[in-house]
Amino acid sequence: MLLIALKSNSTYNFLLVPLLAIALWIKSFLQPALYPFYTGENAMILYQPVNALLGKSPFASHLVALIFTIVLSILILRIKVQYSFIRVRTVLPSFLFILITCGLHDLQAIHPVYFAALFLILTIDRIFSAYEKDKIHSNAFDSGILLSIGSLFYFNLVFFFPFLWIGFIILKPKVNWREYILSTLGFLFPWLAASAWYAATGQTTELLDVIKSNLSSHQFFLKDNLPVQIYMGYLGLLTFMASILILSQYDGKKISTRKYFKAFFWIFLIAFVLMVASPAVSQEIIVLLAIPLTYLISNYLIFMKHQIWGEVFLFLLTAGVVALQFFG
Repeated sequence: MLLIALKSNSTYNFLLVPLLAIALWIKSFLQPALYPFYTGENAMILYQPVNALLGKSPFASHLVALIFTIVLSILILRIKVQYSFIRVRTVLPSFLFILITCGLHDLQAIHPVYFAALFLILTIDRIFSAYEKDKIHSNAFDSGILLSIGSLFYFNLVFFFPFLWIGFIILKPKVNWREYILSTLGFLFPWLAASAWYAATGQTTELLDVIKSNLSSHQFFLKDNLPVQIYMGYLGLLTFMASILILSQYDGKKISTRKYFKAFFWIFLIAFVLMVASPAVSQEIIVLLAIPLTYLISNYLIFMKHQIWGEVFLFLLTAGVVALQFFG
């Protein structure tokens, strides 16, 4: 059984994750295509040189996206191990991250959101590491800088700025006012430096046009796409059931675990609101949504009473993702 295998601590499980990613990427390598960017989406400040290198090579685009996905899945597992909010030694979060992000075939090409996901995970790590510290000035400043750098690749990450304050409030109820200031200054610094460079080179208008495009372009990735609608609906169902379970477990979990899952909830909420409310947010937001969902759904599949249903749910998700490679 797949779930039983992934819950074990066997060495081969660590090989299963990259092999899964490579298998799901086979069609992309056989039929390479670049990501269908809207105007300005691939023109953010730090993504421009990446686009210049990879924007004309579909094969390179798929290869770098594959590497990013595997690296992100490893970092997601590292967060779980380091902060122990799921007290089972398993690679299931990594496995689920690859499944969820591979459900949409277009995301198998490089996109700025992969860089954003990397810096969001690093931001989460800096915030979580403040839990047992007395002085968290460096954590606050570092988290602001990391999130800001990610937003220079993928503009919509700027809307995760409230998570800097909310995350520290959840983990450190008596946050000093200096932490608010330092996290804000950390966030502002990369943007001020980038704005100054654009002003010095006479490209302020171009920067404003790119930002405007990243706020106003209209995306309809769910419209008239029944397979993807079914897939998103199934993810929504798993999220709903997993949320009910963790609420029922809430009082029995360690205080630190409660705080970490609260922080993940805010990441999920911000990403979900962006997906629903922002016209410029499209299927790429799934990569950011997948970060909290991997932990939430992993907790559900591991601790649900009737494990046979966990096997069924995981099999349906896996089969659905494989089917989407051909019919999505």
